Amino acid sequence: MTPLVAACTGGNEIIVQLLIDKGCNVNQVDGRGETPLVAACMGGNEKIVQLLIDKGCNVHQVDSMRETPLTAACMEGNEKIVQLLIDKGCNVNQVDGMGQTLLTAACRRGNEKIAQLLIDKGCNVHQVDGIGKTPLTAACMGGKEKIVQLLIDKGCNVLQVDGMGETLLTAACKRGKEKIVQLLIDKGCNVHQVDSMGETPLTAACTGGNEIIVQLLIDKGCNVNQVDGRGETPLVPACMGRK
Repeated sequence: MTPLVAACTGGNEIIVQLLIDKGCNVNQVDGRGETPLVAACMGGNEKIVQLLIDKGCNVHQVDSMRETPLTAACMEGNEKIVQLLIDKGCNVNQVDGMGQTLLTAACRRGNEKIAQLLIDKGCNVHQVDGIGKTPLTAACMGGKEKIVQLLIDKGCNVLQVDGMGETLLTAACKRGKEKIVQLLIDKGCNVHQVDSMGETPLTAACTGGNEIIVQLLIDKGCNVNQVDGRGETPLVPACMGRK
């Protein structure tokens, strides 16, 4: 780690300014492959991000993990930094070296304001990341009802299956997201839909261990004796106490 990256990580604007005045390169990559701007974005320090940009920092520069400043800002969740980087020309539909899209990152972390901002700036709500996850799948995993509703309102399909073969309802059931499960059902999600691994929403709910979701699915007509594609009934994961 270089002194400048360390100062950006620590969030001390005075030290950052001092190091730059002493000739430190704002675009230098440290031994771990991290850039000062990515470090500042991850730290959520708006003043340091603005200072680095004012000093000529490349807003498109990627680190050794091919993470961009905008990806880092979306992961950290600082709306003002995200807005600043977009205003500086960063692409809202960019994919980082891990195959992660900006909207998927924001949705997975449950950051409503960032998700809304990205969509307002033209982010593709149907864009699939490197592991086949859509923003809506990520939102169901993240558990923020408002983001899920927003994406559905923008035309996302509640019956979609992601690149890993997981359905939205299964994803929400497995992670115990009660409000998301109810919302998906209200929006027409099929409670009997089986994913590519043969898992049903009820089996997933039993795996997740959320009694309220299990009861909801039974009330919606799910068969408690149904055998899924793996040869398991809902009772098997419930007895195993998977959670």
